[in-house]
Amino acid sequence: MTKSVISFLLLGFTLSTCQASAWPTLQSRIQFGTIANDTPSENVFPSGFLNFDEGINLNRAELIIEKSPNSNIKPRIGPFPGPALAESDWGFEVDLRYGEDAAITYGLDDELAINEDKERLFLIPQWFLSGYLPLADGFSWIAGSWFTSLGYEIGAPVNPPTGFYTHSYAFVYQPVKHAGVMGALKLPMAAELGLWSVGLGLVQGWNNLQDNNDDKTLLFDIRWRSADFRTWLDIENIIGYEQSEDGLTEQTRPFNAVSTTGEKLLRRMHSVLLSHRFNPIHRVALNAVYGYQEGGDLLADDNNPPGFLITRDSRWYGANLNWYLQWWEESQIGLRLEWFRDADGAHALLPAGIYRGVTANLSWWLEEGLRIRPELRYDHYSGSGAPFGGRVPTAFFGEEKHQWVVSLDVTWSYRL
Repeated sequence: MTKSVISFLLLGFTLSTCQASAWPTLQSRIQFGTIANDTPSENVFPSGFLNFDEGINLNRAELIIEKSPNSNIKPRIGPFPGPALAESDWGFEVDLRYGEDAAITYGLDDELAINEDKERLFLIPQWFLSGYLPLADGFSWIAGSWFTSLGYEIGAPVNPPTGFYTHSYAFVYQPVKHAGVMGALKLPMAAELGLWSVGLGLVQGWNNLQDNNDDKTLLFDIRWRSADFRTWLDIENIIGYEQSEDGLTEQTRPFNAVSTTGEKLLRRMHSVLLSHRFNPIHRVALNAVYGYQEGGDLLADDNNPPGFLITRDSRWYGANLNWYLQWWEESQIGLRLEWFRDADGAHALLPAGIYRGVTANLSWWLEEGLRIRPELRYDHYSGSGAPFGGRVPTAFFGEEKHQWVVSLDVTWSYRL
């Protein structure tokens, strides 16, 4: 273990022990893996998403310092069975990460001098306060920086919902995290109608602490859980003006659009997730997404590849089906089928076209908190580009229209 990793772990331990009392918990989590494709290129994007290169990757070595408030509802997750609690409560979470999963918060992680020209980065993926208020059937809130509520997958190797090492195209096109505030209210409904909640948030756009315009972005959702808690429906939305400015596209990626007249350019994305647990060992989840970015009027200069800036209204949409079966007591089979279309080449690193993917894996828990996961993935592309192989950005320097990817990852987590 390098000196920098040791310093990072000691920092997290110091923060946790400086709390006024012992109730916060401290969790450590390490994930590393090896990944390779069947092309001469070492580039595994977009299958690797946060990692571009073949070989062994230290995805993350992280500490999570957390106090969860007592609540019957959680923002980004939804309502839980049980009556409203009579007393207010509060909590917090701070995540400290070192590794190659570079989900950067612009205006924070990108400004740390220690990360300059480094492949492995020091990040603070989440830091927020949270709480519960005894309003209606229960109200909870969150304020700070946190993983997005949009979509099926999240930016952490937590299963559920993230049952695969590689990511779906829906995840490649959605935000990873936000900075802002959000609240969720459990609705007073008859028990036979299931559990219902609504959520509303105001954030600094996509993956930003500092926004490059004065307009905030709106998050809102509706969530339903069946009375037996086996069927979940989540309708999640994000909408706001996300136009770029010259030289500031880092804050609006992967969809960059600029107006020379100062016109505000709308971006929105919607996700519908339906999941069902047939029995304790068998479950499925179907996720459909739709996104839209309003086009600007500025073309990219010669220092950028063609298509880097969006000059016409662009849409992307698709669906992925996730199936899981517990094979025996300590293992799980996973299968993901996906279809995705970027109709106009909105993504800064991917060409317009249709993407199809099949992913299969076996998750094996050697003991509590220790998982090993071999995975095989096949991607096929239909369109005028070549998104696989080559070098980044693959939209313009790719070599292949299909790709096999094989990976093996290990995740270890331990709660102190």
